[in-house]
Amino acid sequence: MIKTLIMTMGLMLSLGMATTASAEGNPCNPCGMKNPCSMNPCNPCSMKKHHKMNPCNPCGMKKSHKMNPCNPCGMKKHNPCNPCGMKNPCSMNPCGMNPCSSGNKDIRGSKFKNFQEAVDMGRKMWNDDTLGTSGVACLSCHADFELLNLDKRQNFPHFVKMTGDVVTLDQMINYCMMNPMQGKPFKWNSKEMTAMAAYYRAYRMKYLRSHKR
Repeated sequence: MIKTLIMTMGLMLSLGMATTASAEGNPCNPCGMKNPCSMNPCNPCSMKKHHKMNPCNPCGMKKSHKMNPCNPCGMKKHNPCNPCGMKNPCSMNPCGMNPCSSGNKDIRGSKFKNFQEAVDMGRKMWNDDTLGTSGVACLSCHADFELLNLDKRQNFPHFVKMTGDVVTLDQMINYCMMNPMQGKPFKWNSKEMTAMAAYYRAYRMKYLRSHKR
């Protein structure tokens, strides 16, 4: 019994010495290199006397923290990594899509409240034979989805044989305004152009729903 106790104590002592030895040589152990703070760069206490020169130490370069990019207090006004940096970054956003951004320019003075309002306006225009001077309305050529090639399920822009060109929807609308209807083209940012495009979309969707396979 006594021999067993002595052997156990001896084993514990030997393990303790081995652990201490390995800890001292283990650079990943915070207790490793016991008197190494001044030499272990992975230790937050490293280079105690010289921490001002350790860029990885949050206390590093105390007097010069304005120049230390690793310091969250560094370069307050110009540090892009600092949440306080560039105090009003929204003003520097070239995309202008930031909710903080201001000064956005509207494409037109009058706006639609919703998509349905644009569709309703477009429907009236679609049936209006006074938009041009020829007495022809959009409905005259496109009643019951005629002459729109909706069965081809093409999205704009695409090649349109009538124009002999690849055109956008807006360009196709103005082609019809200038030719069959012999009227004036709509401005790209006008409510009239938006309304016609909105109604065309609603008209096309109605066709696709009614011709589901």
